[in-house]
Amino acid sequence: MKKQKRINKRVVIYSILALGFLALTYLVDWIFIIGAVILMILNQKELRKD
Repeated sequence: MKKQKRINKRVVIYSILALGFLALTYLVDWIFIIGAVILMILNQKELRKD
């Protein structure tokens, strides 16, 4: 039997926020890339936890 994969809500939220920061990077100012990088690091830590 395969173990059922559950959706990690934190990973989904971090990913959506990071995409928002990337959009702000292109539309407003390049400095928003820092927020996307921070969220990417948090996302990787969350994924390695499981």
